[in-house]
Amino acid sequence: MQGFRVGHITDLELVTGCTVFLFEEKNRAIASIRGGAPGSRELGTLAPGNLVEGVNAVVWSGGSAPGLATCDGVSTYLQEKGEGFSTRGGSIPIVAGAVIYDLEAGEPVSPTAEWGYRSCLAASHTPLQGSVGAGSGAVVGKYRGMDKAVKGGFGHSNARLRGKEVDFFVVTNAMGDIYHPVSGELLAGSLHGESMRGFFNGFLSTSKFSFHTTLTLGILHFSLSREDLSALAGVVHSALATSIRPYGTLYDGDVVILVSRGRGQCSYFSQLRLIYQAVGQAVVNSVENAIAAGGIPSRSDIIQQANT
Repeated sequence: MQGFRVGHITDLELVTGCTVFLFEEKNRAIASIRGGAPGSRELGTLAPGNLVEGVNAVVWSGGSAPGLATCDGVSTYLQEKGEGFSTRGGSIPIVAGAVIYDLEAGEPVSPTAEWGYRSCLAASHTPLQGSVGAGSGAVVGKYRGMDKAVKGGFGHSNARLRGKEVDFFVVTNAMGDIYHPVSGELLAGSLHGESMRGFFNGFLSTSKFSFHTTLTLGILHFSLSREDLSALAGVVHSALATSIRPYGTLYDGDVVILVSRGRGQCSYFSQLRLIYQAVGQAVVNSVENAIAAGGIPSRSDIIQQANT
């Protein structure tokens, strides 16, 4: 990966963690929120028309709103490096953050500023996947309660077409189930007995709703304006909805951040194809690489049990 690094801090005993994306050059960025329960920092800065166009870092954390403290640690790291928006008083790091609610997956603990700082020290060009970082406590299929939920996680996918490429990263912590974007196969969802049947089979109206968030970061390695990125955000939400059902509900705080870096143009229909391909695969990777934590089984656990 060029132009950015990814760092994770993971605690599978507490079942939470945080992830940082550090950008090594200027960029343009926007943010888009769907659902009624977001937790975020500085996303308003990324609206088209505002003075600052890009970000120095994007931070994802477990721990719900208190987990936004991880952004302070990342900001401290960047200030020590002299990175940020230049002012007469010094550089001000632009750190956009968002959190997931994972307080019921393990201990009710939130990552701190120290975790954010350490995630910067751990950043590399080769990201891990599964139950790592902000995906440590991610859970899907929660509409029938945590005792019937399945592990979500952190997923990444790179897609290329005609010399253009995108990287998408996803943390799946959804109320809904995860389906393969092409075949429609149920990959991870609410348990019914020892098997997964999904939202469309056996939904209970007496379900206890928790809080849920799917976090998505798309890095597009070609030049786009923030207006272009804003228009593409709806496409990303649409791509997510092909794999996560239901998506964008009142109990979700789904956040999409898009970052344009690099030069050159990419045709609009190529952009659409790259987005759908990378988003869908990142969602798939997030659950296929997840492992059990906090007593919550993973997709691989359920498949293994069914085959024994």
